[in-house]
Amino acid sequence: MPSVSVIVPIFNGTEFLPAFFGSLVAALPDGSQVIIVDDGSAQPIWSTVPDFGDGISVERLQNQSNLGYCASVNRAFPLATGEIIVQLNSDLVLDPHCIGAMVDLISREENVGIVGSKLIYPTTGLVQHVGMAFGHYSKSHVFLELPADHPLCMRTRSLQILTSATAAMSRRVLDRIGPLDDVYYNHNDDIEHCLLAREHGFTNFMCADSVAYHWESLSGPARFAGVEAADGVFWARWGSKYKSDFAAFVDEALDHVLSEAPHLEGVPFRVLDLSRSGDSQIVLERLTKHLTGIDRELRRFRQVSNLARHLRLPLLLPHWIPQEPTPFIYIVDRYRELEENDLWFSTRRQIVSEELIVDVTGVAVRTSQTHLRK
Repeated sequence: MPSVSVIVPIFNGTEFLPAFFGSLVAALPDGSQVIIVDDGSAQPIWSTVPDFGDGISVERLQNQSNLGYCASVNRAFPLATGEIIVQLNSDLVLDPHCIGAMVDLISREENVGIVGSKLIYPTTGLVQHVGMAFGHYSKSHVFLELPADHPLCMRTRSLQILTSATAAMSRRVLDRIGPLDDVYYNHNDDIEHCLLAREHGFTNFMCADSVAYHWESLSGPARFAGVEAADGVFWARWGSKYKSDFAAFVDEALDHVLSEAPHLEGVPFRVLDLSRSGDSQIVLERLTKHLTGIDRELRRFRQVSNLARHLRLPLLLPHWIPQEPTPFIYIVDRYRELEENDLWFSTRRQIVSEELIVDVTGVAVRTSQTHLRK
């Protein structure tokens, strides 16, 4: 196996660092180098660092103030001696094969750029990351909160962009694309690195065999400092260069649903749009490509100012809609927004046999699936 250097920037987190370091010890290949950068923590993070054992070299760097993720990682890059360089967030619990699977993929595939992992929410067991995609004017995670063992989440896939909560690349790739741009501080640096890798002819991957649980964004307000400025910089640089690829994920999801339930192909669905996203138009376009019986008239019930975690359909839609005899496709921001609608779907099941929910992360599920009846 190629030699590996692991870079871990840390800002506070004594409550989750012991679990992270315990999982890192179990996941490190023999002979690895670990570079830990304390980014001006107010907590005694060094007390959480374990003995990594013989054969693992450990470098400790200390920032005197909080410089941000990019500056911390960039400080570690010149010290990395491995053929493969891995960046890890510290709010992870790694599967023992997490690092090795990324390294194996880089070793067996040609012209690999940046490789990321499948990330799972530790609270629900649902997917947080199996890749990202660009809509017309957006970038977001795909297949968000599907079960981790869903067939669409078990596939290693090439991607334009992915998150760097875990990110592995060869020394050759890093030398070509250069360090992170610390103008981003904590946001969009990973997306730009992926796009730079593609500009240099490399292919980025999400490795489904590399798995980690990710608490996500536990470093406090510093995690979100400068987000608006980082978004401004990113879109100014890349707004005319990226390729909108979200439609391909919607296609994949609809293909999967129709493979399980081919009888849906000719059903005369009507579409109810409850999404706040402009990407709902992409969803509608793909629906009309896959479902020949669909009514192309989009009935919009956008809840633009509704920030509720769950959408209660009886309170949002006109009172006569539950009795309509035509099956619906519900377009929403997240499919789990519709979980707390037992009365609604019980009523609908007495009228139509099957309906669909499609969200703007590319998830497509049937309302008869049991995990939607919670």
